[in-house]
Amino acid sequence: MDSGTPFRVALVRTFSQFNYEEPGEPMGIEALAAILLKNNIECRLFDRERDSLDTVAQAIMDYNPSLLGLSVLLEDNAFDALKLLLKINKIRINKNVQIPCVIGGLFVTTDYQKAQAIFPSHCRLVAGEGETAILRICSELTGIVYPDMERAFLQPDEWPWLHRPDLQEYLDMGAPISMKSSRGCPGQCSFCITPSLPNGLNKWRGRKISDVADEMEYLSKRYDPPAFNFIDDDFGPLSRLVELTGELKKRKVHCAISLQLRAKAIYDTPNYEQILLTLKESGVYFIFVGLESLNRETLSYFNKHIDPMKALKVVQTIRDCGIAVNAGYILWHPLATESSVRDEAVMLHDAGLFTAKACISNMGLFPGCQLYEERSVKNHHMPLDYWFEKIKAANAPLYDTWLISALKIPRYYALAALAPDSKISLGIAAIEEELARVNELSFKVLMDYDNTAAEDIARTAAEVKERFHEISSAFDRTR
Repeated sequence: MDSGTPFRVALVRTFSQFNYEEPGEPMGIEALAAILLKNNIECRLFDRERDSLDTVAQAIMDYNPSLLGLSVLLEDNAFDALKLLLKINKIRINKNVQIPCVIGGLFVTTDYQKAQAIFPSHCRLVAGEGETAILRICSELTGIVYPDMERAFLQPDEWPWLHRPDLQEYLDMGAPISMKSSRGCPGQCSFCITPSLPNGLNKWRGRKISDVADEMEYLSKRYDPPAFNFIDDDFGPLSRLVELTGELKKRKVHCAISLQLRAKAIYDTPNYEQILLTLKESGVYFIFVGLESLNRETLSYFNKHIDPMKALKVVQTIRDCGIAVNAGYILWHPLATESSVRDEAVMLHDAGLFTAKACISNMGLFPGCQLYEERSVKNHHMPLDYWFEKIKAANAPLYDTWLISALKIPRYYALAALAPDSKISLGIAAIEEELARVNELSFKVLMDYDNTAAEDIARTAAEVKERFHEISSAFDRTR
């Protein structure tokens, strides 16, 4: 390395056309940037979810990095990473410069061999958490020894706060402030990759609540709206959330909070109904519950130890407390039959949980998880593939419409929690009314496919999309 050139790292979140989610920060590379800056290593973030391939490639070359790091979540991201490398290579040849490249992320961790086959040999692949690995690579290039690089992975008290220079831009796009209070999960679900992660990364590790509250207090004073979304696989016991909201109350931090909790963690807590009411008053506005199934045999297959009836009661209680709730579900899987799919769909519908997304909630497996390995060895295929594809195609306009609300309504829920306003509440009620139309027709698609006219589906989807546009336009004018 030229001693006269400053050492700098370019970090990139790659793009996946299949990863259609509400706008959010690139938390993976923000975490890497934080550890680099802590060790006095200059870096800059680039986001393919936000900017075009040409824009990112040129910006990276203008930055003139000493090291390029690409974060690859899914296999689809890997092909975007390849396109970016080709673009950079064309510019690099003209400038006659060499840029070492390191690639990490969930795809590399879960399917290292496929990643090796996809990426050029000069790209260095890193599995597992990237913080200490990227420091080791920087050390090789600079000759400087960084203390944090000696660890296999960092403990919670060693995680620096995310480096998030573009946070306001993501908030302007409608994103909440993303938070991560823990890593790993205590669950052993057979469809999940976390239990199979290497080097103890599967263990649940949580930050001190005081540190989480410090970060939220800092961010809430600087950004608006102070709506926080915890992306933890498992936030932890209900008592941990009570501790956090209590800490925020002592600090007079007024904010809105959404997060994911396990149903069992809730129904195993005495007096959880009263606790949920208190949490609603403390700003908790949305809870995601990983239900996955209401069939005991299927739950056993998933290695998910919950009581389905208690879990359903939890979902209903959350809703009764005035907190918005959504339940994760896997309707289509190797044990599914036509009767089981319809029976469970009816149960979801009766509980008010059936959505256009639930209609096509099929099992997707990462390499390395228990069920992926089982299906690979036994060459298992989904038994209802043909029927599923028919339902998916028929449901597509309704699912596309459902996605619009999925991207918009969480922000409205958060704003309503921050400043109770009849106009916001009316907007939410109007959206939910239109959503009910979509979900009801989606239920009909699944239950009575042959007698559901494609014209009715297309017309309803178009009408609801137009109505969503009217509601959100009126809402934005009043803000």
